[in-house]
Order: sequence, then C-alpha cells, then structure tokens
Amino acid sequence: KLDAVGFEWNPRGYTRMSWDEGFEMLMEFGRINGHYELPALTPEVDRRSAEYRLHSWVESLHRLYRSYKDGRQSGYLTDERVLLLIKHGFEFRNY
Repeated sequence: KLDAVGFEWNPRGYTRMSWDEGFEMLMEFGRINGHYELPALTPEVDRRSAEYRLHSWVESLHRLYRSYKDGRQSGYLTDERVLLLIKHGFEFRNY
C-alpha cells in the first residue's frame, strides 16, 4: 500500500551528504583513479574523513538503486541522477 501512495522508502539515502557534494567527490575520485570502484574501508578510517563519507555515499547509491529497480520511490535517486551516473561510467551493483 505504501508503494501505491508514493512512499519514499529511502528519502535521504542513508547519508547526510548532499547530492552535489557526493557527486562531485565521486567524479573527482573517478578523474584521479580512472574508475569508480572505491576500496574497502579499513577499521582505522576516521568516520569524519572524506574517504569514509564518500564510501558511505556510494554504498547508499547502490542500496537506493536496488529500490529504484524495484519501482520504489526515492526523492534522492531520480531517473535523471541514475542516467547522469551511468553516463559518467558509474556502474551500479546487480543484486
């Protein structure tokens, strides 16, 4: 019933980072590394660091995309944002 009324299951994507900030950080990572596969985090990584925040944001994108593919509404991951990420070479995980 919630899907039928447009309930946003993950409205903020489990992160406090704005779309613009996360997207810019991801694009910068891609420019530097030539890909968007972030390395696994080690326990020593500070939760306030840019590395941790970006990793959390990207993990959130993957979770949101799974909901997106299931037809669930998300105010954060729109059609336009999915297409923009794909256009830049970002690959969502296939669950």
